[in-house]
Amino acid sequence: MSARNVALWTAIRALFEGGEPTVERLAVAAGRRPATVVTRATREGWKSNSNAQVRRDRRLRRIYDRLLDRIERIGLREEQADAAGDKASIAEISAIARTLERIGEITRDEDVAKEKQTKNDAETAILLRRLDERIVELAHEYARGLVAEELQRRGGRPDTA
Repeated sequence: MSARNVALWTAIRALFEGGEPTVERLAVAAGRRPATVVTRATREGWKSNSNAQVRRDRRLRRIYDRLLDRIERIGLREEQADAAGDKASIAEISAIARTLERIGEITRDEDVAKEKQTKNDAETAILLRRLDERIVELAHEYARGLVAEELQRRGGRPDTA
């Protein structure tokens, strides 16, 4: 396989496996120069999937996982001690549970907002399609009217020139 094909498939694989869609990866996958991708994205107003949002989501997942691990360690420690748990452990678990709940609310709110945006985008697309269809209908009606006027002006004779 040529070096170009290796680079192409490496970029495609990285994107497929959730890698960040950097300009370089997109350019390689599309067979374009990075400057071309940037120019087109700017001209067409592409919205970047913010790297900051991706990093934030990953951090939240890591925090969530660490907090769950912590609760499990506390539970394991109490099981091994065969104790009901002291006041400090119970307070710690309670605080962690509230934090986990809040993280869940944050991510749920973002998911709901994304769903609403997707729904709004779909509704906008439908509206634009209907508007486009109506414009085409009006253009056809207008063209028929112009043809009818021209035929009437010529006494019903079509143009033979």
